[in-house]
Amino acid sequence: MFWEGCPFHRLSSRVTVSKGGNLFHAGDQISGVFSLSNGLVALERVSENGNLVIFKILQPGAFFPCSSLLRDGLHTTTARALTHITACFIPMDRLAAAIRDDPSVSAALIKLSAAEIRENEDAIFRLCSVSLPDRVLDTLTMLAEELGDQDANGDLHLTLPMAWSDFSAMVGSGPEVISRLLRRLVKSGRISFTKRHVTLHRTREHFFIQRAGEAPYTFE
Repeated sequence: MFWEGCPFHRLSSRVTVSKGGNLFHAGDQISGVFSLSNGLVALERVSENGNLVIFKILQPGAFFPCSSLLRDGLHTTTARALTHITACFIPMDRLAAAIRDDPSVSAALIKLSAAEIRENEDAIFRLCSVSLPDRVLDTLTMLAEELGDQDANGDLHLTLPMAWSDFSAMVGSGPEVISRLLRRLVKSGRISFTKRHVTLHRTREHFFIQRAGEAPYTFE
């Protein structure tokens, strides 16, 4: 059922959003919470210099926003559908009434908020501890498994649902560094790509340290 995995399905209603649509915008008052059933959602924010930064991609099973409910009740990010999505939506009035009537709802929200905070901590730790090539490949693989397809050879094919500049910010780097890394991954035989069409080849190769002064590969 569409509410499978939704922690409060008795309070929820079904919503669908087409690719590119927004579930909410940064700065808006929180009107309810979502439990993602199908598709991918990008949580993004515009930096002070006007750059759009994607800092998290939500997969099916995500419950959001959660920790924001414990603060001032304003969205700190914009949620954009990277694909057509299906989700459960729980309006704040229903959630507030359930909290008053059933203490277990409050306990569940606290646990979900703690899990969200832990996920954010893990993401920060990953940025600090996992090599950039592995972060790039892991993120591309996750997107390909959700959005792409696999051929008879086991290669994964993906049309990146975002600009490479957004992808760069997502993995904690800059466009020029990512362009050089992509070129090295192409040379190693791990990936191939044309613009935003990416193929991840099944055979893993060793990765090489980027050489200083190497000219970046041009991409869009």
